[in-house]
Amino acid sequence: MNLQGALLSRSSAFALTLAAIVAQSPASAQENPGASAPAAAQASAGAADEGGDIVVTGSRVGRKGYDAPTPVNVVGDERLKQLAIDNVADALNQIPSFRPINTPASTFFRISGNIGARTLDLRGLGATRTLTLVDGRRFVPSSDDGTIDINGVPSMMVQRTEVVTGGASAAYGANAVSGVVNLILDTKLNGIKGNASYGISQRGDATSLFLGLAGGTDFAGGRGHIIAGVEYAEEGGIGPCEERGWCKRYVNYVPNPGYNTTTRRSTNGLPATLVLDGTSFVYNENGIVVGARKPNGTGGTITLGQQVLNTGATSLPNALRGKQFDSAGNLVPYQFGNYLSGILQQGADPTQPYALGLSPLPLMVPTKHFSSMAHADYELTDAITASVEFMYSKVVGGPTARSAPLDANVAININNPYVSDATRASVLASDPAITHLIVNSSSWALGSLAKAKSTVNTYRGAFALKGDLFDTWDWDAYYTYGRVTSRVSDDNNRLAEWNSALDVVSAPAGLAGIAPGTPICRTTLTNPTNGCIPINLFGFGNISQAAIDRYIVPEWQTRKFEQHAAAVNLRGSPFSTWAGEVKMAVGAEWRRDTAVGDADANTLAGRFIAANGSALPFTKTSVVEGYVEVAVPLLKDSPIGRSLDVDGAVRQTHYNPFGNATTWKLGAVYTPVEDITFRVTRSRDIRAPSARESSPNATTIQLPLPDPFVGGTSSQFVVTGGNPGLNLEKGDTFTAGVVFRPSFLRNFNMSIDYYDIKVDGAIDSLTGTAIANACKQKNLLCNLIQFNPNGSINTVFSNFQNLSKLHAEGFELVSDFRIPALGGDLNFQVNGNYVLDLSTTDATGVVTQLDNWTGNAGSVTNIQGVPRWKLDGVVTYARPSWSMTFHGRYIPRALLDPTKIGPEQDGYDINDPNSISENHIAARFYLDITGTIKVNESFEMFGTINNVFDKDPPGQLRLIGNPLHFDPIGRFFKVGVRTRW
Repeated sequence: MNLQGALLSRSSAFALTLAAIVAQSPASAQENPGASAPAAAQASAGAADEGGDIVVTGSRVGRKGYDAPTPVNVVGDERLKQLAIDNVADALNQIPSFRPINTPASTFFRISGNIGARTLDLRGLGATRTLTLVDGRRFVPSSDDGTIDINGVPSMMVQRTEVVTGGASAAYGANAVSGVVNLILDTKLNGIKGNASYGISQRGDATSLFLGLAGGTDFAGGRGHIIAGVEYAEEGGIGPCEERGWCKRYVNYVPNPGYNTTTRRSTNGLPATLVLDGTSFVYNENGIVVGARKPNGTGGTITLGQQVLNTGATSLPNALRGKQFDSAGNLVPYQFGNYLSGILQQGADPTQPYALGLSPLPLMVPTKHFSSMAHADYELTDAITASVEFMYSKVVGGPTARSAPLDANVAININNPYVSDATRASVLASDPAITHLIVNSSSWALGSLAKAKSTVNTYRGAFALKGDLFDTWDWDAYYTYGRVTSRVSDDNNRLAEWNSALDVVSAPAGLAGIAPGTPICRTTLTNPTNGCIPINLFGFGNISQAAIDRYIVPEWQTRKFEQHAAAVNLRGSPFSTWAGEVKMAVGAEWRRDTAVGDADANTLAGRFIAANGSALPFTKTSVVEGYVEVAVPLLKDSPIGRSLDVDGAVRQTHYNPFGNATTWKLGAVYTPVEDITFRVTRSRDIRAPSARESSPNATTIQLPLPDPFVGGTSSQFVVTGGNPGLNLEKGDTFTAGVVFRPSFLRNFNMSIDYYDIKVDGAIDSLTGTAIANACKQKNLLCNLIQFNPNGSINTVFSNFQNLSKLHAEGFELVSDFRIPALGGDLNFQVNGNYVLDLSTTDATGVVTQLDNWTGNAGSVTNIQGVPRWKLDGVVTYARPSWSMTFHGRYIPRALLDPTKIGPEQDGYDINDPNSISENHIAARFYLDITGTIKVNESFEMFGTINNVFDKDPPGQLRLIGNPLHFDPIGRFFKVGVRTRW
């Protein structure tokens, strides 16, 4: 669709929704115009403060006193002070347009290269599509996905953050698909400032310590200025699930055992899926018998189920039904819970520790970070200024962990010497054909696996020049170099040899060096020197220390990311129209990013049951690009409007190896009367593949898979992993909004903007089976399959491809209001976001809705959704010597699982396989209160209480909750001091 068509097609829907929002929106405000005001107010304030043009994020041209066509939300350091927040990422992640996908509270379930990272995700389209800048310049990535860890920038030195909530690739290049976050440093700091705080939860954990010091001064008679700052932060984290009452309820899905999946009928009046508390997995340290096996498959493998274990309506012998082993290898009763279905149940045997599969995972990982920077600028001449800058940070995340070792469906030979003679005789007496017992076991005595810790060091240096050229032109040029080195150390991971060590036999006579009857691995019979140490799964602590030392070993992963970037920009006014000066900016940029990583020998050789790390082959991406942007005023104090400005930009980009791209934007700002401004922008944006996606680190394995082209199963080669042949993702963004600054209501500002972001060719991967079915049934993705001459599948490419589509659509509200009251100021500010649609469409046409979804899939790795709408409000009453701030945020009622239908939804039917007993997550309102006392002009004290009402996450959330939207800590206290002189 062309620009004119897009504008016309959106206008009616936008006008109706805008009217509804305005009718319902409360007046709102803030204390400081620099804290969170609309872009218009910020541009005006900034220009006034600096006495000249400013460059608003999202544009390269200088502006003075009028709005940017793309929505810009400015979050100043005043918000951090008002709410006693130490990290700028934490402040930004409170804004409803962000989804806090990577924080210490949301990374506990992952082993990654940067466990303690804080990244930013605008619009829920993923952190890889949000471009993070520092003073308008790129920052070196700290992960395989190319994301930026905000911990690498000292929050003490950030003066404000400008957030562009729309595409900005024409201004800044790739990855600005959902928006840009520009951290603007206080490079003009004069004097010294310090900050110290300590916090702790009501339950004595989640401690936080922050220490920061920064200062700046002139030198060389005022021709130069230098600043420096350091900060240290330490967060204690939260222990395992059992540390919180809401978590140890163990809420989870349990398939209804009374639902017949063949007839699709419920036999007990309950839906297909039950949401129950007190759930557990059918595992035990002693080993639970869940089936038996006969020779040559006779009688099949009897598996765990309601009939097998409770009713006995199968061929499983009575001697095995509902039994577990004790530490001596004897069969004893296992107490099953209610609604036993598969390996899930409500309740558990008293000997079963916790909800196996969870503990001892931390609910919030401990983190530490140190960051520092120094910046100096010097006037070389009256027209040219040089600057140098250096940053260093160290971030330590963890330890985090995974559950104790769980072994499902282990085939224990009936002649295993750890099985008692009495048990063996009983089993064979009931059915002499049984050769193996199928057992579920948990080795709880070994503690958690994957006790991982990451250390990330970031170095960044910059050199820049800027100056004036003629009367109406200025220029700048810079070079930056960044390097990140990281290491993940994992103390405990199981080698695949563990599985061989579970198959234990008694040593026969004549085996050199081994007494007859000694328990040995079956593999030792044919290879007596293989060093295999047998494992006794039965009973707490019966696995020998020698076996633990052999099979549970450390692993590690390292990474090195480097970035070189250089740019030159020229801004000025080539001529004027009847309405004012035409603004123009031209520039060119060059950038090279490299990534490489190594791993331990066991990981490289594939010797782990499930490796947590990986190697990263060397990848290099280089880009050369140039841009031009022009802002043309068309109206000024006209009978048809106070002003009309049109802004256009185009950028030509050449990526090696991803090809060429042209990005562009076209926008307009129209002020019909002084009190109201309209703005609209249309843009084309791109995202470049990350190191993980474009890595040549592809793996080919041969698997027996369904082959729809010949029927049955065929042996197929499946390629997974990276793909150097990827293309750039392409995004199309449309925004339209209105800014209110009524003359009859002083100090009131409000902006409401509509956004519509579509991404084509989004990088994704599908399973080999999904690709084969799509080709056969829909004639899709056939290019990802290589066939044999007989028409069967030879190879399927299941690695990263440009396969999917993404869509984000909604409205954003930003508002502030200040009223003099009772000898002070009463300040309001409100940020809101309403999501019309957030969805993904894969290459087979399957649409996944992510909006109106605050539930979780049982683990944080699958949490992706956002609420339908979200509000964040701050109210501050400030007097010269003290202030009080009240911060509230609201998450409305939303879905637990968008793929299911609950009792309160249309179409609910207990016979529907997608029916569920509960499918809503309750709403939550959180209130934080902060008080500040100014002792004198140089010293102030503050205290804060977060989550004043000690609200737990909603009870419908599964297992570990959803820390992306709900607070896992509970009531939290913090005290601190600030000083400046």
